[in-house]
Amino acid sequence: MKYRILQTPDAENDVFQLADYMVNTLKNHKAANDFLNRYYQMAESLETFPFGYRGISFEYKGYEIRLKPYDSYHIFFIVNTNEMTVTILRVLKDRQDWKTLLLRTD
Repeated sequence: MKYRILQTPDAENDVFQLADYMVNTLKNHKAANDFLNRYYQMAESLETFPFGYRGISFEYKGYEIRLKPYDSYHIFFIVNTNEMTVTILRVLKDRQDWKTLLLRTD
């Protein structure tokens, strides 16, 4: 059984901002491409095993927020078993203040 992957506008913006920083500030197109390829691989892996990642004791719209770490990033997501969806809420660097940023997610 596979879950459908969705992204919030915040998650899409996070991914865009991270890739944009790599291209425009670091002048490293390869790093941006590698980041995007790896991100899409990690997001796709949530289709089959979303409950393999720990909850973080925060909720979003009544669903427990889960954390999938990869490289130096964190993917924050929720799982809706009724609709068979995984919704990616945010994609953040591991050093960002994710607790504050997640509390602002609506």
